[in-house]
Amino acid sequence: MVFWKCNQCNYIAETNSPPDKCPSCQQECTFVDITCYTPECGGAGSGNIDPQLVGQNEKDKK
Repeated sequence: MVFWKCNQCNYIAETNSPPDKCPSCQQECTFVDITCYTPECGGAGSGNIDPQLVGQNEKDKK
């Protein structure tokens, strides 16, 4: 499974693909993949969330 974070309300969904509409804020939001893919948080297949990505918002990346 992949972890997806809503860019509006920070809701985290664990699904294979991001929802079309956020179950929490009911908006059509952008969902960001926050799944761990690096050794620091357990690596791919660990089933972990990357803590560095959880705290990021889309506006922080620009």
